[in-house]
Amino acid sequence: MKMGRERDVLRWDIHVALLRQQIEQTQAELARLPGGAESTSGGHQRQRAEQLTAKLDELRHQLRALGPSPRAKMG
Repeated sequence: MKMGRERDVLRWDIHVALLRQQIEQTQAELARLPGGAESTSGGHQRQRAEQLTAKLDELRHQLRALGPSPRAKMG
């Protein structure tokens, strides 16, 4: 039974690490979008920014849904 508990903790740790990495990548991509004056591709950039923001919200929701670490805490 102890082996299963460790597997759950490892799975949680990996899932959290992957979600945090995706969040960082999405934030970096969002920061790279130009925020300057409107141009012919301004609508496309705005649409891309909205998509990235929605993706970021979804990733943060998934991270919150995982909850706290299943690792037992002492004290």
